[in-house]
Amino acid sequence: MQIDWERCLNYLRGMLSDSVFKTYFAQTKLVNQTAGHTVISVPPGLDTKVYSAYKELIKLGWKDATHLDTPMEFEFQPQEIALQPAQATSDNSFKDFLKPSVPLSGSFRFENFVPGDKAQLAFNAAIAVAKNPDGTQYNPLFIYGSSGLGKTHLLQAIGNYILEEDPTKRVCYLTSEDFSQQYMKCLREGRVTEMSDFYRNEVDILLIDDIQNWTGKYETQNEFFLIFNALHQAGKQIVLTSDAPAGEVKNLSDRLVSRFAWGLTVDIQPPDVETREAILHKKAEERHLEISDDVLHFLAEKIASNVRCLESAIIKLTLQSSLMNHDIDMSIAQKVAAEIAPTLRRRVSLDAVLHAVSQHYEVPESKLTEPGRGTKEISKARQVAMYLMRECSSISLQSIGSRFGGKDHSTVVHAIKSVKKEMETDAAFARLIEGLKNSIHD
Repeated sequence: MQIDWERCLNYLRGMLSDSVFKTYFAQTKLVNQTAGHTVISVPPGLDTKVYSAYKELIKLGWKDATHLDTPMEFEFQPQEIALQPAQATSDNSFKDFLKPSVPLSGSFRFENFVPGDKAQLAFNAAIAVAKNPDGTQYNPLFIYGSSGLGKTHLLQAIGNYILEEDPTKRVCYLTSEDFSQQYMKCLREGRVTEMSDFYRNEVDILLIDDIQNWTGKYETQNEFFLIFNALHQAGKQIVLTSDAPAGEVKNLSDRLVSRFAWGLTVDIQPPDVETREAILHKKAEERHLEISDDVLHFLAEKIASNVRCLESAIIKLTLQSSLMNHDIDMSIAQKVAAEIAPTLRRRVSLDAVLHAVSQHYEVPESKLTEPGRGTKEISKARQVAMYLMRECSSISLQSIGSRFGGKDHSTVVHAIKSVKKEMETDAAFARLIEGLKNSIHD
């Protein structure tokens, strides 16, 4: 019963921002399920209006996970219940002490992944690993690319394929954050040996998502290094994803970078217009929606960011059509594109941009905005900040220049062109800029 809700949560995790998901959905549980009724338990202190606002999206996630369309009710826990101490488990095994794996989403399959030219190699490598899960093909397989391009889809598709072919295979899927939290909890409880033994003895295929989140977490990295070695030596398959190649993940230990290079490293790049249109067609077919080619082509041209935004567009089309009681046409598509555009070009504050750039380049914000050229490093960071301000907000070039010690319009234009030119010729720099853009929040 809870597994169905976990699958629904995986769907919601892919459609919502991390902050919204963690705040409103991460701690929810399915407490009752009958043929015509589903009850979800919600932790105390959360706003009931939020769940009403996301009602349609939750229903889509539940239908995706269970293929059922049952009414859903949210049961809000009173504060005193939530504060009760957790009951001690009678079974001291690692499986009961800490959830060792996250359920795979049934919606992530190879047959509904549209690779296009920009992800074909990653797609082929993932299928090869899934068909040969004995560690003989590309071990480890390391898939990298910007957020929302399909890394998690391929990672979970590998797990789903293996389990369908051989249900006895022990597939373990985790995010890097899940693994870090496991390690820290085991460290506090003095149970690291149990965690290590579990992965060595109870896992055949290990799938870890977003290892860039291990930046600077050296104890977690050390534990994973030991587990990696044990699994690899035993011929157990390992697949990892990241937003950048291992060598470009900041503060990732050299020995992990070296181990990850033992297998195959492949990247996923943003899809071109034709692939985006094919993805939209596929998403519409999955939901049995009738959408004209003109509408899909329009959306493919307007939404040039990532696959997640394309899926969001299809969901929004469905909601708008339902709310307006109107067939999906170009007017609804234009409305949806207008709603998604601010997500692609977010309206963030200049302070948020300065903070992100300052943190990455380790340059004080005051140095970025003071008059004068400054050092070569400061000049580079300032150019990146100007570019991101232009990309992430609707502020004028003159206003951007004013923020940097009164620099004129031409200086800002030159900075933006310089960053764009370097992005075109340096893939690593382009990924850095994309990562910074995704990290900026108000």
